[in-house]
Amino acid sequence: MERIGVDPAGVRIMAPKHFHYNLKIEGLTPAEANILKQDALSIGGEAAVAWGTVSSAVERTGAVVSGTLRQINDLIGKLECQPFGLPEVAGSLRRALGNRDLQTWSVRGRKRSFEVGPRTVIMGILNVTPDSFSDGGRFLDFDAAVRRGLEMLEDGADWIDVGGESTRPGAEPVDAASEAARVVPVIEALSKAGATVSVDTTKAEVAGAALEAGASIVNDISAMSFDERMAEVVAESGAPVVLMHTRGTPGTMQLDTSYDDLMGEVYGWLHSRIEYAISKGIDPESTIIDPGIGFGKSGEGNIEILKRLRELKSLGRPVLAGPSRKSFLGKFSTGEGAGERLPATLAALAVSVLNGASILRVHDVREAREASALADAVAQL
Repeated sequence: MERIGVDPAGVRIMAPKHFHYNLKIEGLTPAEANILKQDALSIGGEAAVAWGTVSSAVERTGAVVSGTLRQINDLIGKLECQPFGLPEVAGSLRRALGNRDLQTWSVRGRKRSFEVGPRTVIMGILNVTPDSFSDGGRFLDFDAAVRRGLEMLEDGADWIDVGGESTRPGAEPVDAASEAARVVPVIEALSKAGATVSVDTTKAEVAGAALEAGASIVNDISAMSFDERMAEVVAESGAPVVLMHTRGTPGTMQLDTSYDDLMGEVYGWLHSRIEYAISKGIDPESTIIDPGIGFGKSGEGNIEILKRLRELKSLGRPVLAGPSRKSFLGKFSTGEGAGERLPATLAALAVSVLNGASILRVHDVREAREASALADAVAQL
């Protein structure tokens, strides 16, 4: 409420109140905001708007609408009958409510489509790199990489995510030819063995070669923003794509981790990238979203994302979470190395599932499968 400019007195009054649903709306005119607020109050709910809205001292305002499910549905009915752009707001609220309750999603692909949920999908990490933060160099050799991929399948991985360029903080970039030379042979071997494989890359050239070699999914940490040709490659292939939020590049992303509204920025970025994907001919049901835990966020920011993951479900696409062995978990671990963070990782994975994630990107597949099975059982009660 403070971030959208609500009167401090109003914040003090509303903050202690408990509501089942709190939905944020952006870009309202003062007239729309005033009608929204009065309609919300009339059905027993609340709507916080920017200070100055009544006097039209602001041109646009956000609003936080709060209430029970029944109250929100009553509000939607009222807004559908109002002027200006409020019927469109009603439609957005209805979609957001429906999306928050989704338990399964269809992810479409030209080669392979699959269902996500209610059982959590486990995505095994295979770094074919010399410098990844957790296991850099261990699987750079082709035979070692293929063995590791097959081991993860035996341990319960639903798909294997193969990357040839480290995205750890401060990592140096790799040229496309070198990256492709690392990942393509491994992807081809694992695909022939029956594995579902994604390629972890921001380069259209690498993605295209990987898809030809048998990859079914593109996992792009830049949400197709680093390489303008990536959307074309994804659209032509019909492959599903993971769209992630980050700030800057791996080399610069941890230089500025402060946000006025972290979840607002993550949500807005992911929404805009879904719209961008659609504009480039990509089926919206071919998209998966990832808030980018550890990418341009502080330790506190990563924890905030874990706590508020469910908010991203209103975008209507499956949420992928990747806290595995990340440095912020070191605060909760006794050992110093990335390999010592398994207990904290498993806790973060369980929290992710309980708060709305349906896909987990992990190093420790067997352990993650067991932890997510318990979290799934709790979430479905």
